Amino acid sequence: MADTKPTREEDLRRLLTDAIEVQLAALRAGISFWSEWVEQTSGFVQSATKTLSSINSNEAPKDVLLELVDAGRASVRSLTDIPRHTARRFLEELDKLEKKKKVEETTAKAKAGRGAGAGNVGAEPAAAGDATPQGRGAARPRRAGRVKA
Repeated sequence: MADTKPTREEDLRRLLTDAIEVQLAALRAGISFWSEWVEQTSGFVQSATKTLSSINSNEAPKDVLLELVDAGRASVRSLTDIPRHTARRFLEELDKLEKKKKVEETTAKAKAGRGAGAGNVGAEPAAAGDATPQGRGAARPRRAGRVKA
């Protein structure tokens, strides 16, 4: 029976690949954060610019100022939601990676099971580290923390 224990090299490759995937998910979440921040802030700036031009043209300044205050409140409220949205997207990205790895593992195990049958006499069984095309085996353990919605 062949040794199914992953080698040190396979473990290191899996660790580095997982670390890179997490870094990429973090970068995507960061891009998402700043994109949403720019979108929300530019909306407020446009509203404030329109209000300022109304004030300068002496059109009902009392109502216009109230609209500006309301727009400011809405902007702050939406800006405080951005970190929560970003964290949720980051965790969703990690969950997608984990599901992808499980599917790849299952597919590789199914192929290894068919390959070890009578049709492949003399063929070597697949090593545990070869469970995916990139040589990754077991998926990361589940994270305990979740972001409040």
